[in-house]
Parts: sequence; C-alpha cells; structure tokens
Amino acid sequence: MGNNEKLHSTKKNITAEPETRQAARTARLEAQKAERKPSKEKRRKPEVSEEAKPLFNPFFGYKKRKFPIWQRLIALVSFCAIALVVGAMFGYGGLGHKSPWAVFEPGTWQHILDFLKTD
Repeated sequence: MGNNEKLHSTKKNITAEPETRQAARTARLEAQKAERKPSKEKRRKPEVSEEAKPLFNPFFGYKKRKFPIWQRLIALVSFCAIALVVGAMFGYGGLGHKSPWAVFEPGTWQHILDFLKTD
C-alpha cells in the first residue's frame, strides 16, 4: 500500500485533482461555464432604446418583405399589359404579314371587331 499512496500523492501534486467526485463535478461544471460565458456575450443583441423598439407585432417572427405585395401586384398588371401589346404586335405584324405598328390604329381594331360581330 505504500507504493499506492506514493503514486496517489505524486499524482495529486502534479494535477491537483479534487478528492471527491462531487468536487470534481463542480470543478468541471465551473470550467464549462467559464468557457460558455464569452460566447453568450458575443451572441447578445445590442441594447435598443425604448423609442427605437418596434410596436407590438401580432405576426410573431414576421419579416419585412423586400418586394411588398402592392408592388408585386403593380408589376403583375404591367407585365400582363406589356405581354398583351407585344402579343398583338407579333400576331398582327409577324403572323399577319403587316406592319406591327398598325395594331395601335383605331381602324385596325374596327376591322377586327367587324369580323367578330355577327348580324
């Protein structure tokens, strides 16, 4: 047993281990907390003044859209109008072998409507 005590005493002097399991556990937990503290401080959001805080938002987690819905609707309507005009120009000018700019003349539309009307 003398050798065992020598080994234990030298080991104790080199690593300075706690003598009980509870002491070892608390030392390990304290070391883990010390490692975690700087990372938590980095993740903290900066303090915001009361005036700069947003109002209550009923949609929790709502993020502001980069392209709002009203702009999307305006873009959709304008794209549809452009597609209609370009399609009419292509159909009358390209497929009909006439001037594509003739689509904008009222006489052209009167001629088209005469074909559609039945008496």
